Amino acid sequence: MASLAKRISRAGHVPVVMVDNTFLGPLWQRPLEHGADLVLYSATKFLGGHSDVIAGACLGKQQALAPVRALRTFLGTMADPWTGWLLLRSLETLAMRMTAQMKNARNVAEFLNNHPKVRRVYYLDLLRSEDPTYAVYRRQCLAPGSVISFDLEGGEAEAFRFLNHLQLVKLAVSLGGTESLAEHPTTMTHADVPVAEQRRMGMGPAMVRLSVGVEHYEDIITDLGQALERV
Repeated sequence: MASLAKRISRAGHVPVVMVDNTFLGPLWQRPLEHGADLVLYSATKFLGGHSDVIAGACLGKQQALAPVRALRTFLGTMADPWTGWLLLRSLETLAMRMTAQMKNARNVAEFLNNHPKVRRVYYLDLLRSEDPTYAVYRRQCLAPGSVISFDLEGGEAEAFRFLNHLQLVKLAVSLGGTESLAEHPTTMTHADVPVAEQRRMGMGPAMVRLSVGVEHYEDIITDLGQALERV
């Protein structure tokens, strides 16, 4: 993203601050209100919301968007009418879906945070006031979203055993859909990242990422609980 921002800056002759807001926006964080020039969304995720769209969106100030529009014209990367229709359908329920997912995630995070087989939970709602990122979260975000990462006690074998025994939660690398999804970052989404860089980013072999869906939170917790019992 940093290299893309530099290219856009050179093309438009203006410095550009670009933010990827797929995980929290547009409901729970609004980077344009905090000084960002451009905001990127994977519309495949929450905006689409039903795991049936591949699309993206770039929003921002007119001057910064000019080179983006030019590049889009050259590459022909416009959404087709069917994709546009699907996105319009999904936008009608965006606030309802993201609110339900966020409320579910709060309950799921609390459950995981108190489970003896979970070493640590990474979720914005669990940040403590002494954490250096807490003030940023409180200033910029309206809610913690619905994506949770957590480290199991053990390592890769324990993470795989947990994932293999999930029944309601599906094993998949996407996020933001109506269904709950779980994945193993170091061997799935970030498999091409060198191990040393994974560790620097805080990812280890025992980490699992969870995208909480709109199912009843008790059903999600029950499934996570029975899978944890197999670890």
